[in-house]
Amino acid sequence: MNQYYDEIMALKVGDEFKTVVERWRVLSENIRQFPTDAPVLLPDMLWNAPSGVGKTKLLQLMCEYLASKKNLMDFYGDVKFFEFLLGYCPPGSSFTELPRLMEAVRDAAGFRNEYRGVMHINVGEWLDHFTESHFIAFMEYLAANSDKWLIVLSLHTEEEEKLHHFAAFLSMYIRLERITLALPDTSDLMTYVDRIFSQYGLTMDEEARQLLTATIDTLRKNRYFDGFKSIKMLCQDIVYAVFCRQDRTDRLTAALLEDFSSDSDYVRRTVANIEKVSRIGFGL
Repeated sequence: MNQYYDEIMALKVGDEFKTVVERWRVLSENIRQFPTDAPVLLPDMLWNAPSGVGKTKLLQLMCEYLASKKNLMDFYGDVKFFEFLLGYCPPGSSFTELPRLMEAVRDAAGFRNEYRGVMHINVGEWLDHFTESHFIAFMEYLAANSDKWLIVLSLHTEEEEKLHHFAAFLSMYIRLERITLALPDTSDLMTYVDRIFSQYGLTMDEEARQLLTATIDTLRKNRYFDGFKSIKMLCQDIVYAVFCRQDRTDRLTAALLEDFSSDSDYVRRTVANIEKVSRIGFGL
């Protein structure tokens, strides 16, 4: 098969994105068997994706897969993809975000005369403002250049009706596939924990595993949960605490992990920090 295809299919992001990639695989084979001089342009995408789902990693794999097929799209510039947060500008203000996006496209092109590749734009701040003139100007800019780019627009909402109207509006300007990306479940995250601990020669007994499972369940209940990012930080803090002990051990017990339990100060601080960062608006 294909290395990047296999990696994508192994990701815990839900089936919708994998269905699109499988469609691309078939398309590539058909183009190879029935070549045409006219380009078969890929539809752009709207991702409904929570924070922490691993969008950057997914973009990397997606671009490498598309580049490896050689007949699905062209890449031309200093990078295969770049990410951009389109900040909200109210009516009557200067729409500074559009020139900033154009500058990002020029930076991606480097010394070349144009950019061809993938652009990921977080448009979450516009979900309630998509009929305003600034957003219309943004969509007109994308529509005028969509044949050169594979455009990935992303946001996160649980309000299906809002998302439906937003996607319908986008579809007036670009061809669009809607994709929902899902956070991994607790068992997948525990597998990730095992993988990190194994790098440090650490294992857990059953009570320690139950304690961390409850901790992850608690973290996942927060709407701003950062997925693998939060779990990686949790594991790093545990490793640091274990390696700083005089009686360091390779076998983790519930007693050793008590400071990281679901009702610990550590978890309360972690949840508070996640919410604070999300309110400020970091992340793509």
